[in-house]
This record gives sequence, C-alpha cells and structure tokens, in this order.
Amino acid sequence: MPLVHDLVTRLGSDLISAPVAPAGLAVEFTSVVIYDPLEEPAFHAGELVLAVGVSPASALALKLTAARPTALLLRHDGPLGQALLAEALSADVALLVVPSRCSWSSVHAIATSLPAQVPTGRSGSMTGPASGSVTGSEVISDLFSAAGALADALGAPITVEDNQSRLLAYSALQGEVDVARAATILGHQVPDTFRDHVRRLGVGKRMLTETEPFFLASSLPEINSRTVVPLRAHDEVLGSIWAVTDTPLDARRTATLAEAARSIAVRLAHHRLVTDLQRQQQAATMTLLLRGDTAAVEAGRRIGMRSAAYRLAAVAVTRLDGSSSEALLDRCASALVRQLALTPTVSATARIHDVVYAVIPGPADPAESLRSIRSLLLAARTAARPDHPEQIAIGISAPVFSLSELAEAREEAGRVLQVLATARTRDGCAEVGEVGLAVSVLRLVDLESGRRAGRRSIIDDIDDYDRAHAVTYGPTLRVYLASFGDPSVASKALHIHTNTLRYRLRRLHEIFGLDLADADTRFALMVDIRLKTHQPTAADEPPRASGRGHVQEGPGLRRPAE
Repeated sequence: MPLVHDLVTRLGSDLISAPVAPAGLAVEFTSVVIYDPLEEPAFHAGELVLAVGVSPASALALKLTAARPTALLLRHDGPLGQALLAEALSADVALLVVPSRCSWSSVHAIATSLPAQVPTGRSGSMTGPASGSVTGSEVISDLFSAAGALADALGAPITVEDNQSRLLAYSALQGEVDVARAATILGHQVPDTFRDHVRRLGVGKRMLTETEPFFLASSLPEINSRTVVPLRAHDEVLGSIWAVTDTPLDARRTATLAEAARSIAVRLAHHRLVTDLQRQQQAATMTLLLRGDTAAVEAGRRIGMRSAAYRLAAVAVTRLDGSSSEALLDRCASALVRQLALTPTVSATARIHDVVYAVIPGPADPAESLRSIRSLLLAARTAARPDHPEQIAIGISAPVFSLSELAEAREEAGRVLQVLATARTRDGCAEVGEVGLAVSVLRLVDLESGRRAGRRSIIDDIDDYDRAHAVTYGPTLRVYLASFGDPSVASKALHIHTNTLRYRLRRLHEIFGLDLADADTRFALMVDIRLKTHQPTAADEPPRASGRGHVQEGPGLRRPAE
C-alpha cells in the first residue's frame, strides 16, 4: 500500500504541506475517500479523505478530523487554525493541505496513481476502482517509477508526455518549479501558452527527425530551459521526455537520458496498447448502454451502475480555431472521467466517433439532478479547454428512470447538439427541455424532409421572385410572422413605414395568394420557414424520431401568377 509520504513526495513541497503528522508520514493508506456532505462522517483506518467543499475554519473540518481517518486532505491558502491542529494531534490524524489552485480532480488522480494501485472509495458508497480510471493503471505507475529514477540520475525534474502533450508521468518536484511544470501537473496537459512557445522554437519538426536529446533555451523569464528527447517506437513518435535543465547536459547524463528514452518508449508502447484496449471496452459498454432496452440494463449491471435516475450527456467540438478536434475530444473524455471520479456513484464515459457520451446517475428530482450535472459538465469543459470553452458543446437529455430508456436519451442529447451547432445566444450547454421548440422543429424537419424531397415550397417561390425582381417580400414575410402579425413591430424591425409593410403584404396576396389573416396559412408558412432554416446534418446524425407526421399547407397557397 502507498504511504502518505508517497503522496507528499509526488506532489512536492510547492503543492502540498503536512502541518500535522502525529505518527509521521510513513503511514499507509488503503483507499481514497471523497467526503460526501450528505453523509455523516464515519471513516475507517487506512482511509485518505479528500475534504471537498470543507473550509478548514469550519466546525465540519473539526468533525471530519474527529472521525479519525488516517489522513485528511484540505484545500486552503494560508495557515490553519489552532483548534483544527489540536484536534488532529488528539485524534492522531495527519493533516495535508494543498493550495486553492489545485483542482480536486487532479489531487484525486495523483493519489490514486501511486504505486500499489489504490482502490477508490467514497463516503457512503461502494468501494473499488473508479469507473473508467485511466491514471491509476499499473502501466502508469511503472512510468512514474521510471520518471523518478531518471530524475535522480540526472538531478533534474522530469515529465513524460504523449504525442498530444498530455501528461503521463512525472518525477517528484525538485528545486524551483516554473509555471509551465506546475500547470502541466495540475492540468494533466501541457498549457497552450507553453505549447505555443515550443512550437515557435521548432520543437515539433525536430521531434520528427531527432533521435538523441537536445537542449531548448527558454526566452521567457517565467519558464526554465529544458532538455527534451523524443520517445520512438520504430519510426513513430509516441511522446517525449522533458528534463528541466538550466544548461545542456554533459555527455554522461545525455547518454543516460537517451538510454532511458529507449526504455520508457517500450513502456509507453505498452501503455498505449493498454489504453486502446480500455477505450475499446468502454466504447463497447457505452454502445450497449445507448441501445437501451435489456442490453443497457445488463451492461449497467455488469459495471455496478445503480441509481434512482440517469441523464445522458453528449459532448462535441464546435467552432475550432485550427486546433485538432481529435485531441480536444480526447481531453474532454479525460476531463469528464476525472470529474465523475469525484461523484459518489458509478458512471460511464466513452468517445464514439465525434461525440463523447457520459451516462451520469443522479437524484430523481429533475431540478436537482440538472443543477449538479450541469456544474460537473461545465467544470470538465473548462478543464479540457480553459481558454475557449465555447468551442465545446454539451447536450443533456431529460432524466430517465431506467437504463432501458437510454436510446431515447441519446436522441434527445443528440438533438440538443444540433440546436447548439446553430444557436448564437446560448453558452454551449443546454438540456433538452430548455431548447424544446428547436428540438421539435428538428424532428419535424426529419419527418418532412423525406416527404417533401424534390418538392418546392411557397417560400422557395417567394425567394426566387425576390431575386428575379429585386424585391424583399421574403424577408418582409419572415419578419412579419416572427412579430406575431403585429404591423407596428414588424415595420419597426424592417425600418420601413407601416404603410409600406401593408403594401408588401398586399402584394404577397396578389402574387402568391397568401391569406395572412388565416391561422392555418400563417402556421404552414412558419413551418416552411423553419424547414428551410434547419437542414438535417449528415455526419453522426442522431437517430430519427419514429412515427408519422406531416405539416398541412394552409388554404390559398398557390404558385405565383404567370
């Protein structure tokens, strides 16, 4: 079992302190417990408790300490109160403190990645490995051990990254920590500012051609220089090792780093194989869940998923600025896994094609479940893309009360993504009930597009007439209908006189036979306009709604007069 000392060493003195350790730091912990504020504190010996949402100055912090876990980890800036320190000494509990800038998901991931895999437990819930855990594998632990040994040999801090600049392992922090290293460890990803910096230095091109370590002198005062070596398997670059060094390494240490790179490349190839197998298994499970019916119920039973209700979240990438959607989708999936690991229930996350799906258990109360799930999803989105979270769209289904209903939930979440792809006023995250009208229109588009294939609508004729005669009857009609037939509102929106509006409406009747006083006519025109605005997407289109339906054209609709 890992020791509290292992966690302190892994994070380093810049990111963790132990103001109280009555039995020292060489004490084992057997599980990581995320405190659930809905449960009465009741811990067992050997548990490392993450006090999420607990202020060190609160009475609750004293209560948690009095429950006598092996160690209690708090997030706080500044000194702790004397009452808490005294309680920890009396209860024989080690108090650990990380700064507020540390995310709980990062602390949890690091604690569960220590050698001798730590089972993840939660207060008042089942214990066992976190569903979908990617950082606690034996392969990753092996990489951490290799990074630590290499750091000792070189006398320099080490990070190991994959070819997407995602952090795989790192050595214990040593000496002065620069902002790039700290941000990489806390975010599990090299920050974009540092990636842009090394890209300008031509590191990407050198990675493709170099086989030996090379030195990078930093031109930024807040970032130290580094020595880097690519990790290769045959002719493929799997990742890289970065050593924080002020000057180029001497020949002996350069040879040590090169030899370590060859050894770690083998481990990394193994890690990629294991990760690929995990992703295949997760995708297979998610595919069964998304089918609904008995297949979903059986898949949920196998992974231990039980709850009063469930929601399905669908995450997709939109409006990219040239960066890779593949890498961003993978970061979304990883961020979701880390966030869901902090919840007290078993969930499921997997990427299928261009969408990341998450089946998230929650309470039966719709408002409560939406509030908590939205907060979790937005936190994951910010972690995946902190500079431009709007590039990630999130669709949330209505709650379902059985896994057998997940097929309908998938259709809802997919429809919300379609709405968000064209929405201009939303924050990129919506639940199906919040965009119900737009979703209904999309379903209607699917039903009507097949029936109307090859047929023109009256709106097509009006638009053609406008182009042929340099008039604007089409926009006038659209604004008039959007203004609920109010001539004053419509004329103001069009910046024309009310009499001009009335003249155009009269011409629409004369040319096209539109009786805008008829309710059925107005409804049919509004549907036609919506059908022209919303076109079905071809890629990864959600399942079409079942059933039959049509839109009845209002009376008096005819072709333009010849």
